[in-house]
Amino acid sequence: MVEDEASAEILRLQARVAGLEKGLEERSRLLREITEELCDDDVLNVSRMAAGLPPVQKAVFLELRRTTSLTSGDVEETMTRLWRSLKRERRRA
Repeated sequence: MVEDEASAEILRLQARVAGLEKGLEERSRLLREITEELCDDDVLNVSRMAAGLPPVQKAVFLELRRTTSLTSGDVEETMTRLWRSLKRERRRA
């Protein structure tokens, strides 16, 4: 009788884990799609909200980026945005 209960509990937990894994896969797919369409600032805010943190105001991003100096980070971000836009265009074609 104890073995039957234990087996039933294991089956119930395995089904629950399978359901959670499927939900996680779907959420991950959706987040990957969303992040391809959003700018980096919006991706940061989506990540913050998913973690239960408040979003950062757009004005904060503008203050942080206001400079005339070029950094290697600017080049990397620009290239990332360029490749994202090309990927989107390729999918639409």
